[in-house]
Amino acid sequence: MLQLFENILVIAAHPDDEVLGVGGTIPKLVKMGKKVDVLVFTDGSSTQYSNDNAILESKFGEAKRANDILGTTLLPREDFPDMRLDTVAHADKNIALGNIISKGGYDTVFVQDRTDINKDHNELFESTLVSCRPYPGQKVKHLLSYYVNSSTEWGNMLKKKPFNPNIFIDISDTIEDKLNAMAEYKTELRDYPHPRSLDGIRNSAKYFGNMVGMQYAEPFHLVFSK
Repeated sequence: MLQLFENILVIAAHPDDEVLGVGGTIPKLVKMGKKVDVLVFTDGSSTQYSNDNAILESKFGEAKRANDILGTTLLPREDFPDMRLDTVAHADKNIALGNIISKGGYDTVFVQDRTDINKDHNELFESTLVSCRPYPGQKVKHLLSYYVNSSTEWGNMLKKKPFNPNIFIDISDTIEDKLNAMAEYKTELRDYPHPRSLDGIRNSAKYFGNMVGMQYAEPFHLVFSK
């Protein structure tokens, strides 16, 4: 399926989501000659670290280094409030995201799944649906949602509709790229057995790979493909 993708946007509510969800698939796409941009939609730290500009700059420095490893272009960050996307008017998020997607001319978009326990992820998924809906002239042909360690598994346990992957990408040859990129997110990395530890991320990729006869895989839900 990766052969169908040419101009790709990975949407992340927070810096590190793109690595957790798509960090093994991205370098596969880049090595195939595909163009991959990453958009971080929130300021990344305003709620957790109020008025701490040093943390904010540190997180986006980490994001730049991580995405350099993956081979992506990190788009200029948006300044929507971290952990408070539900306080922003739906139309405002739709307009901002729609403008970015339209300007970029993307044919493929990845975004966090709606089943996550994280409300920012839910809000961003809903706005992505609006921005990518298939209307005449819409350039987006493929929309996929992705799994985020320490968010999606809790949604699976606590929500009526769990994450239901129907696409699995073999990342056996890029798992180290994913882990090396995540290692740059020192403000987000945790010690094992936290699911956002390097061992936890490896185990998750192994679990999804074992489901479909691969050593390591990333799971996605194909929302639509046309």
